[in-house]
Amino acid sequence: MRLLEPALLAVAVGGPAFLLAIYLVPLARGAARRLGALDEPGYRKLHELTMPRTGGVAVYSAFVATVGVGYFLLPSIREVAWLRVLLGAALDVTRDAHMVADKLLALLVGATLAFATGLADDMLGRRFPVAVKALGQIAAAVVVMSAGVRTSFMPAEWLNWLATLLWLVGITNAFNLLDNMDGLSAGVAFVASGVLLLHAWVLGEFLIAVILLAFMGSLLGFLFFNFHPASVFLGDCGSHFIGFVMASIMLLERYVTRASSTLFPLLMPVLLLAIPLIDTATVILIRVREGRPIYVGDQRHLSHRLLALGFTQRSAALFLYLATFCLGVGALLLPHATARVTFLILLQSAGFVALMLFLMFLDRRPTAGERGE
Repeated sequence: MRLLEPALLAVAVGGPAFLLAIYLVPLARGAARRLGALDEPGYRKLHELTMPRTGGVAVYSAFVATVGVGYFLLPSIREVAWLRVLLGAALDVTRDAHMVADKLLALLVGATLAFATGLADDMLGRRFPVAVKALGQIAAAVVVMSAGVRTSFMPAEWLNWLATLLWLVGITNAFNLLDNMDGLSAGVAFVASGVLLLHAWVLGEFLIAVILLAFMGSLLGFLFFNFHPASVFLGDCGSHFIGFVMASIMLLERYVTRASSTLFPLLMPVLLLAIPLIDTATVILIRVREGRPIYVGDQRHLSHRLLALGFTQRSAALFLYLATFCLGVGALLLPHATARVTFLILLQSAGFVALMLFLMFLDRRPTAGERGE
């Protein structure tokens, strides 16, 4: 029975989030025209038809509803005898949920601010000032940090605040930039969340596991409509929300444990999100080098490079899912790794990063058919 607990918990928490997202995506897609949230085709776009970019509304609503309603129903759920038998220790741990109520509320409020900032951008487009967008992201980060969700490894408290702010805003924007191909941003977040879920379950962090299950269920429901060929896009509201939740959950988890002899486990979030971080760093570098604003999109992302090398949209997305999984699984060993194992993990991760950079800047030679031979 104990072996069934993870699967039963996944069904009990992830199932409702998944079904709710499945139900809400068509409604959100239908509201896109009324909201003015439409993505028109263009020279730097991969799609050829006008696409609604309101899928993030469904992801956000499914997650918040599942977590919010679940939290308030917990006392009643714990009194159901057959659920206590089925879920066992996982349900018993939720008795301490009230101890993290402030952090959970801050996560939901901060995620709502990030979502609202992205939604304003979706509806207003170029009329939405970049400075206001940045302020919205900073405000969301400050809400979470004020509840004590921040790093603690820096030598001074103000440095911890600064590092946390940069992490939250940086990852939010990284997933926003990664949202340049069908299923990419939501899919990478789903895979990364799955690795985090395994880490949380092994460490007995069941409350974080519950949050991750609700998040993954919402993402999976959306991916049914977003994997190529997509019928709806996340929009900035969705990519902002996903990036912010990913960054916040990683601050809630414990990476340095009593078995850790160094601070190397702190690299786990960086390795797990290496794909969006590499993509963000390279496109910013390219735009700065070419003298273009870093907030103006182009087709210089890693996903676009894979297409230029002959990948289809589906295979490119699946390749980046696999890269995220491989980097994340290796990083899972860091909290308990010896110095030698840590070196091997970091060496392997460096190899993956080098491969991504190689693909990013590799020049594709035309085939004989393309040269007309």
